[in-house]
Amino acid sequence: MKLGLACDGGPPPSQVLDLLERAGLQAGALRGVPGPALLDADDATWLLAPGADVLEACARGALDAGVAGKDLLLELAPQLHELLDLRVCRDVLVYATPEPAVGVLRRARTRVATRYPQVTRRHFAATGRQVDLVAFDAALLAPGLGIADGVVELRSRLTLDDGSTGAGAAVGLRVREDIAACSARLVAGRAARALGGGRLAELLERLRASVEEI
Repeated sequence: MKLGLACDGGPPPSQVLDLLERAGLQAGALRGVPGPALLDADDATWLLAPGADVLEACARGALDAGVAGKDLLLELAPQLHELLDLRVCRDVLVYATPEPAVGVLRRARTRVATRYPQVTRRHFAATGRQVDLVAFDAALLAPGLGIADGVVELRSRLTLDDGSTGAGAAVGLRVREDIAACSARLVAGRAARALGGGRLAELLERLRASVEEI
């Protein structure tokens, strides 16, 4: 099989590899391997790449299946089948702003910096609010630069895994709203489901059983 794992500039998440190994896949060889990479491990070929590339490869039929975050699925809305919530790499997309400062002039429309413009636009539109979007990869720094009043970003980027203050807190950001729960998802393109249905169905069942053990 040809499988893709989302990893941005580092190795695949250990939680994902643990789950794949419990499902019988020989994913141990991928530990510590930084993406982007294309490599063979036993009976599978693995693409380690940014999540958007994994989703694109699945959509084009180059992969049988892939694992990527729900945040990207919400943002990019690719033409893929979302097969299974793997229940690992859990996170939340949130709206965060600095603590209000005395004497700061407020803008007529709030500026929001984010790597997720489509998700942000839909969220604020659904709640009847108009905002100006600022596309900014380093969204957490945008309020400090004066180019945004708030950010939409993953909660994990604001706080560390142990709950201690992270980058978001360091620049004075506080979570105001939860937008969407996210986790790693197994996805496949339409062609893969049609052409490799048997193998994909078997993989799905093994992964589903492994997820139930979590």
